[in-house]
Amino acid sequence: MTGHRCIDADPALRESVRRASAALLHRLVPASAAATHLTVLSPLAEGADRIVAQVMLEEPRARLDVILPLPAAAYEADFATESSRREFAELLRRARRVQVLPPSPSRTEAYVRVGRYVVDHSDGIIALWDGMPAEGPGGTAEVVRYAQARRRPVLWIRPSDPPQLAADWTGRGFAPLPETLT
Repeated sequence: MTGHRCIDADPALRESVRRASAALLHRLVPASAAATHLTVLSPLAEGADRIVAQVMLEEPRARLDVILPLPAAAYEADFATESSRREFAELLRRARRVQVLPPSPSRTEAYVRVGRYVVDHSDGIIALWDGMPAEGPGGTAEVVRYAQARRRPVLWIRPSDPPQLAADWTGRGFAPLPETLT
């Protein structure tokens, strides 16, 4: 998953995450695969990463794998509050697996690499994104473009009121997500 750090977890947004997840599963997993597990791969940054992880972990078949751009103690320095650090620690405890990427030449490069790692190791991406260009390297827009270039399905949730859902299944562009896919 990818998304913005400054985003509120209102009920409509959480429901949109559930719909996007259902659409991905519908598209990627055969109906006969009842024993399939859903693995959520996330860096657990503030905001969207945690919203998606929390919503997905409501699903009994879901597991959380965490990929960190930096060692946890260094990564936590980017979190705004003690409450955020506690939330991160709680989700980290719920993870099935935690992996830290090898050191990068810069913090910025570490964030670029973690976004690409998520795309490269995922069957599909849920993006909580306002649709605007990235404010810097490794931003949500860059991760979405990278996923599209790799032809990974991207379920885009625009966090408006109400949230809007669109899908790009083939890297050719977004179209509204039909109600019948969820």
